[in-house]
Amino acid sequence: ADLTIMEEGAELLDRLGKFLNGDKDVKLPMLTSCCPGWVNFFEYYFPDLLDVPSTARSPQQMFGSIAKIYFADKINTDRKDLVVVSVMPCVAKKYEAARPEFKVDGNPDVDYSISTRELAALIKGANIDFHTLEDEDFDKPMGESTGAGVIFGTTGGVIEAAVRTAYEIHTGKTLEKVDFEQLRGFDGIREAEADFGGTPIKIGIAHGLGNARKLLDEVRASKSKYHAIEIMACPGGCI
Repeated sequence: ADLTIMEEGAELLDRLGKFLNGDKDVKLPMLTSCCPGWVNFFEYYFPDLLDVPSTARSPQQMFGSIAKIYFADKINTDRKDLVVVSVMPCVAKKYEAARPEFKVDGNPDVDYSISTRELAALIKGANIDFHTLEDEDFDKPMGESTGAGVIFGTTGGVIEAAVRTAYEIHTGKTLEKVDFEQLRGFDGIREAEADFGGTPIKIGIAHGLGNARKLLDEVRASKSKYHAIEIMACPGGCI
């Protein structure tokens, strides 16, 4: 999630910079691209807007790619001999992992994507009792993670994390208060405004595809007032 946030935050700043400098061809609002259910819906119903979403991959696909390139090289292993399994709350991740653009010479970045329910069934089937296991630290092949990754799976969390990152890159200042609480809530469609050093950035948020369609119809009609929009297919987000 942290990798996705860095990419989306930097891309948002790049597009905003071009827009503010008079580039009339830059695509705004930038749409988040990390929810595979939403991306599938978007590709099917809004194929004329395919150049609007962020180009960033989802956390699952970024980690799979990094694992099979960076980590495989680190442990001196060929990517074809490395098996990447992701555990996700979303069954649409199975479809995403199987997309042809996420393969290198036929080898997928993510070999298997299982749901949290499937993991629970495997644990139960293996008669693993967590109460009898000793505590230990989790593996950290990419170093420490941030709080931005923690909020990623709830509605408003992706764009809040991206705004945090974009703000610090743009202003060069560390946020004294990292919570953008105006981006939070459970209304189907929400909006907020963030001050980027005197530049107001308008943000839209939608969860549930019916709500997403309303914002996308505005984008298609060139009537959207936002600079960035976060969309998640599931009501409330992933978790």
